[in-house]
Amino acid sequence: MAIDAAFWASAGFTAFFGVIALVSFLAYWSLRKMDDVVLRARMYMNRKRLFTGFLAVAVGMIALFALVLAALVANAVDAPLPSSVSVVVFVACFGFVGFGCYNFYALSRPPTVKHKSGSEAP
Repeated sequence: MAIDAAFWASAGFTAFFGVIALVSFLAYWSLRKMDDVVLRARMYMNRKRLFTGFLAVAVGMIALFALVLAALVANAVDAPLPSSVSVVVFVACFGFVGFGCYNFYALSRPPTVKHKSGSEAP
């Protein structure tokens, strides 16, 4: 068995979806440990971030689907898909999905508490 470009492409997609799965699971686990009342309040307060995350992941997955579909069509008509197009779309897809996962992960983190310095304390 030779390790060729098809192997590395499959390995890259597997790693990409593995990172998505890991970050999604970490966000889910953090949200599951949160109190129900606090969770409802945080979801209401952060609905814009939640919707932004869903939109970013959706756009990333649509871009990935369009890339795979374009590659299949190009292969069917024996016209090579330029690698620069593939790289740009793949990086854009990775960026959108990463931004969406960041938004989901940020939902599960508690807000930072600002500590008062000695001069600001009552």
